[in-house]
Amino acid sequence: MIIEIFRISTSLGHVNGKTLDFLSEEELNEFNRIGHSGKNSKGVKMGRVEYLNSLRPKEEQFQLTKIKWDNGDFQEEFILTRVTIPQK
Repeated sequence: MIIEIFRISTSLGHVNGKTLDFLSEEELNEFNRIGHSGKNSKGVKMGRVEYLNSLRPKEEQFQLTKIKWDNGDFQEEFILTRVTIPQK
């Protein structure tokens, strides 16, 4: 089992920088869409963790903890924990 910790900053729900390099461009776009609107590209209400955990459920699990709240500047920060489960 491998545990990785990422500190991510968001602006208007979108991740700043390239801190989530384990996501494809398409996956990151969907993650950002969900962060901004609370819905996926099909219009289904979904959270970020729910989305991440749906990508590769037998290989990865995620947890997201908010550490800085939006104070009117539309900026937030999170700690994202990724657990990679070795395949036999």
